[in-house]
Amino acid sequence: MKNNRFGILLITALIVVAIGLAVLGPMLFRQNISKESPTPERTTGSFLAAKGIVESEEDVQISSQVKGEIMKMNADEGDMVKKGEPLVTLDKSALTARINASEAALNETKAHLKELERGYRTEDIEMAKSRFNSAEATYLNAQDEYERQKRLYDRNATTVVELNRAEEKMKVATEGLNESKAALQKFQKGARSEEIEGARAKVGKASAELQYDKALLKDYTILSPIDGLVAERFKDDNETVDVGTPILKLVNPEKLRIRAELEETDVGKINSGQFVEVYADAYRDKVFHGKVYKVFSVVRRKAQRTFDPAASFDINTQGIYIRLDDFTGLKDGMTVTVRFIK
Repeated sequence: MKNNRFGILLITALIVVAIGLAVLGPMLFRQNISKESPTPERTTGSFLAAKGIVESEEDVQISSQVKGEIMKMNADEGDMVKKGEPLVTLDKSALTARINASEAALNETKAHLKELERGYRTEDIEMAKSRFNSAEATYLNAQDEYERQKRLYDRNATTVVELNRAEEKMKVATEGLNESKAALQKFQKGARSEEIEGARAKVGKASAELQYDKALLKDYTILSPIDGLVAERFKDDNETVDVGTPILKLVNPEKLRIRAELEETDVGKINSGQFVEVYADAYRDKVFHGKVYKVFSVVRRKAQRTFDPAASFDINTQGIYIRLDDFTGLKDGMTVTVRFIK
């Protein structure tokens, strides 16, 4: 009987121990893991930690300097490009037509100026003399006819209609004589200095307009300002862009840094030159070492987005730039955890 009671008590004790281990075991295990592998968002023990993002020190947004239609996108996301390589070609047909018209206008104004500076040709002067002589003869004939009709009218030998007709012809002949005389005098004296200066001003204006249009040509082919990687492409062929419209984003993958955001409550605790350890989810067994090289003097609203649904953006943070000893494996845009070493 005693043996049976002892057996029952032993079994009961074993069950209680098993239940205790089942309940408390996982909690003890998680506590141990937490002590061994801390991944805090802020302070834990003797160090601070913050989220960061890998970014390029050279980050260039490519936009257009003129309004136009994209004829061809010469680069796509993921492409490596060289400095000076054509990235985007815009339609320049309208500008080319305007340049052709400007060249024709300039040539015309130059020819006119040259004619004024050289003076009129002998043939032009002789032709003006001939026109003047012809106009003078016409005037004299008209004058004689008018005087004849006036004498006849005074003797009642003609009508007032004939007299008026003769007078009108003499007026027309007088106007033609005056015009031909002024033209002859102009040819004989040559162009006035103010006419020449006016022609020179027109040449200067036409030349400036042509040079301006030609200078615009370079804006219709957008070149890469750096050696880098096309990180984003915002436009496609045949789309219209305005001045300043983003078309591409370039980054230099050879010049990386980490931009971390330290919460406002920890401002002033990190200094330039402080050593850091960086952890990336893609390389769980690797620690990247580096150093803080810039601590921003201003505090702004949190900008970085993470995959943590519990992360709040309604906080202020201080920006920090970090340069690693080795960025091997890290890519622009990757999120990391930064541990600041005291």
